[in-house]
Amino acid sequence: MAVRRVALLLTVCLCASAYPAAAGEEAAPDKALTSAKEAFEAAQAAFVRGDFSAAAEKFLAAYDHKPFPAFLFNVAVSYEKAKQLEKAKQYFERYLEKDPNAPDAAQVKLRLDVIGKLLAPPPPPPAAPPAGAPGNPDGGAPPAGTPPAPGGAAPGAPAPPPAAFAPPPPPVLPDIDTKGLVVIDSKPQGATIYLNDKRSGPFGKTPWQGSLESKPVRLLLEAKGWKPEERQITPRSDKLIDVYIALSEEHYLGWIEITSNIPGADVYIDRRDIGAVGRTPFTGHLKPGPHTIMLDRFGYESVEQTIDVKPGTATQYSILMKGSDKGWVTVTGRGAAGGRLVIDDRPVCTLPCRVEVAPGRRDVRVEREGMEDYQGKLDVGRGTETTIDVQLNPRPPRTRQISTAVVALVLIGGGAVMGHLSQQTKDSINNDIAGGQLVDSGDSRFLRGKLEAIGADVLYGLGGIVAITAAFGLFSHGPESTGMVDHHQISLVPTLAPGAGGLSLTGRF
Repeated sequence: MAVRRVALLLTVCLCASAYPAAAGEEAAPDKALTSAKEAFEAAQAAFVRGDFSAAAEKFLAAYDHKPFPAFLFNVAVSYEKAKQLEKAKQYFERYLEKDPNAPDAAQVKLRLDVIGKLLAPPPPPPAAPPAGAPGNPDGGAPPAGTPPAPGGAAPGAPAPPPAAFAPPPPPVLPDIDTKGLVVIDSKPQGATIYLNDKRSGPFGKTPWQGSLESKPVRLLLEAKGWKPEERQITPRSDKLIDVYIALSEEHYLGWIEITSNIPGADVYIDRRDIGAVGRTPFTGHLKPGPHTIMLDRFGYESVEQTIDVKPGTATQYSILMKGSDKGWVTVTGRGAAGGRLVIDDRPVCTLPCRVEVAPGRRDVRVEREGMEDYQGKLDVGRGTETTIDVQLNPRPPRTRQISTAVVALVLIGGGAVMGHLSQQTKDSINNDIAGGQLVDSGDSRFLRGKLEAIGADVLYGLGGIVAITAAFGLFSHGPESTGMVDHHQISLVPTLAPGAGGLSLTGRF
């Protein structure tokens, strides 16, 4: 019993001493990177206070600790600011040698060209014409009868000196600043790095170093058999950001790899409304259980496949996509945005948009509030994309026509009133005559009734004309909307991609 206790105690002691050592090894900092970071920060401090030569030396010290190309770039910038163009040229060239595929390689080469021109000696001024040159062979006074020189110089006076040579202005170097640096490492190394999301595909693999834009970015690291991790960083042009992410082993989720004969197909998992999660070839973790994988690519039929993910497993799925035998209609154009595309009296999408359409002759209408409709017929071919560049024209406003119709109603109403008054006057005269009263032609009611009748006829006539004008305006249209139709024949050709093969789309335009 005592022996077993001693053995157990020794085992506990060994485990307790081994665990901190492993943790210390795992969390041990990169001393060279720490020294490079300290030198980088000292260099930036010197750069900010204008001590550019000291900044260059500190950036070189950072490079000695960690040979990152961005340090050489910053050395060159510091020497350029210090007016030491020879050294600036030297380190810009070393930067390109170290990283020939740098994103800013083209700009650096242009800068080297300008620095080379600034370092080149200026061309000598042109020599003055010697005595005896053509036009003054003897170098003496001009012959008699020579008109005075311009400006009133007397004949025989010495010629004015030649105009001073004006060299071209030196080229100007645009302003430039130092680069910040982002260093990304992980456990395990070789993890795939994504920026912000997976829809744009992998950005790189750890360990990675380089410069990123000065704006917040979300890092997503993923490795087979390890839980994915995220980290939010904000790169800056004056900072070295060191990111180390230790991934945890994944024993619950399943790892899937989705490939297809068509590289670059959009991958949806379970739902389309949240958007594509990536493109083929796609890798990632999924919760155990059934899932629906959907692939979309222009020119191909959509594919769905149900998979069953097991915990802690890695499975590859190869999904075959076939070329579509349908056609496509794409509508864009001036004034079309926000409108509606109607095919065969069925609304299909909000513009601008592209839709898949069965081959055949189709009635197409583009409508938008306040605009004249565009209508036409299309022959949609199999494997053909038809593009309609629509220009919708405004429909005349109805406000003026409605106002005109109101005026017509007022005029007709006035005519009715005048006609009623004329009839009353006539009835009054007839009643007096029927009652035996003597009515002579000088009665004022005759003139008033005649004027009321004429007024009624005039108002009726004007109202009718205005009503016809209003009706014409209400049913009139503005300039017809037009559309330029272009047919693109889509064909499928073999294509190869890293780790995959398939077909790609080409077009004859």
